[in-house]
Amino acid sequence: MLTPPVLLLLLSLQVAIGALIAASFQSWTLLFGPTILGAAIFACLQVSTPSSGARPWNWRKYLWSGLLLALVLILPVLGFAYASGRLPHSSNNDLSSLSGRSVELEAEVVSTLPAKPGKQARFVCAVSGFYAARGSQRLDCTGLTLLLVRKNSAVKEKLVRKSRFRSVCYVADLGTLESRGKGGYVNYLRRQGISSICYLKSDEQLSLNSRPVTESNSFCLPDFVCNQVEPVRARLIKSHVANLGSQTGPLLTAMVLGEKAVGLDPALLTSFRNVGLSHILAASGFNLTVVTFSIHWACRLFSVPVLPANFLCFSMMIVFVLFAGNSASVVRASLMCALALAANSLGRRIHVAGLLGAALLISILSDPLSVCDPGFQLSYAALSGIVFIVSPLSFFLKSAVEKPWIVWSLEVILTVLAAQACVLPLQLFYFKQVGLMFLPANLLASLMVTPITVAGFASSMILILCCQGFVLQPLLLCAAGCLDWLAALPLNLLVDAVRFLSSFTWAIVKVSPVEIWQVLLYYLILIAFSNQLIEQFKKWQKMLAAKKGESASSRSCKAGD
Repeated sequence: MLTPPVLLLLLSLQVAIGALIAASFQSWTLLFGPTILGAAIFACLQVSTPSSGARPWNWRKYLWSGLLLALVLILPVLGFAYASGRLPHSSNNDLSSLSGRSVELEAEVVSTLPAKPGKQARFVCAVSGFYAARGSQRLDCTGLTLLLVRKNSAVKEKLVRKSRFRSVCYVADLGTLESRGKGGYVNYLRRQGISSICYLKSDEQLSLNSRPVTESNSFCLPDFVCNQVEPVRARLIKSHVANLGSQTGPLLTAMVLGEKAVGLDPALLTSFRNVGLSHILAASGFNLTVVTFSIHWACRLFSVPVLPANFLCFSMMIVFVLFAGNSASVVRASLMCALALAANSLGRRIHVAGLLGAALLISILSDPLSVCDPGFQLSYAALSGIVFIVSPLSFFLKSAVEKPWIVWSLEVILTVLAAQACVLPLQLFYFKQVGLMFLPANLLASLMVTPITVAGFASSMILILCCQGFVLQPLLLCAAGCLDWLAALPLNLLVDAVRFLSSFTWAIVKVSPVEIWQVLLYYLILIAFSNQLIEQFKKWQKMLAAKKGESASSRSCKAGD
């Protein structure tokens, strides 16, 4: 049925398709198929919308439908043009033009990416010039590059933010990563403006510039926020590791701050991926939703007024995003939560489909290249399945089953199955494998992630407020340690279960490469099947309601006799 929230989601999806084709293929001809498909879906939804009785021919209704259909047809073109204009274009003197050569660079460290255990240290650097050979003339060069330093290098501790250096590096293009099947990582680097990769050849060939950095008088908000957040994030990581040890501490930190904030054991990460729980360790949108709803529930428990409660939820959401980062899932969840809080503050009804469509449109307008991120696609696909498949079926379950705990259990199982069904073709397309233990793993995680995330976030908030020299500092540190200990109990149980489930040799099924047309065909079949399934459940719900009405009337007649 074509309701305004569903229409908004359809229009946003058309813009996303245009942006995806622009960012991935740069071909206008590929717009034809998705555009016609979107128009067909719009026509089917329009026909299925029930009319209010027999009315004479209304030309305004058909004019409005024609305008909406024209909008559906033109939005992919607009999305394609908008994303094409936002694509990063390297300048003539960009460092990527020197790929395949060893040159002496002059650069400044912009940010430091967390290094995973056993991996190279990664630094995002702004290049200002290079020397083709030692003693030669300095030539201008621009662009952001990713500097990779060996894990046992002594200079990686000296490279901090804003430090300037000269080094002899081997320059490589991002295409080298694409050829090794790391297209998602390449898209992430390009979204950050990085156009090349530099490999440090030896520690002796790097020298720090002792010249002091000239501070600019202009105020830069991103730099200011980064300077304030980074030391606090480092303090949080250090405290969690000190409270729980080097094994459990990084796990809890990853659930609250994201796996990119702290290095995790690669074997453990592989185990979580194999059972379909990698989103748990990525400070995903699910974790953000858990934190926001927990705070909202606590405010309702203590009868906090609506506006202060929503303001508190929004503030805590901002804190979570600042420390967890701007991953696709976190951005999607933060936008939806912010819109839901705004609607609640205004006393408006909340439509999840409308929130999903608005979040999708805002994400594409702010960063059209994010649509190429596999995490972006997986996040929106999973939530779409939950909204359009699980929500209608839950109404039938509530009317057909009397015991609440059975309804809750069935809803959890349906949620896991629907989300997995919606992300399955994307998993096969990007990762060429699928885990068979996703159902027990996600059912177990649904019970444990909420207390782990709430306790970990509460501990982190206490550590943020615990300043050096504060009178209550010992008491606050003790409270944070107790919360970390409480979070570690279910976390250790979850880790043991994940290792056990991933230990089976048949837990992972690898498949041959999947083509794009197969992904599209799968989604068309899934949409048709789920639509028929929902319609059948609606018929059963009406039959069940009729039987309940008949039984109630017969009981009333017997009581009257």
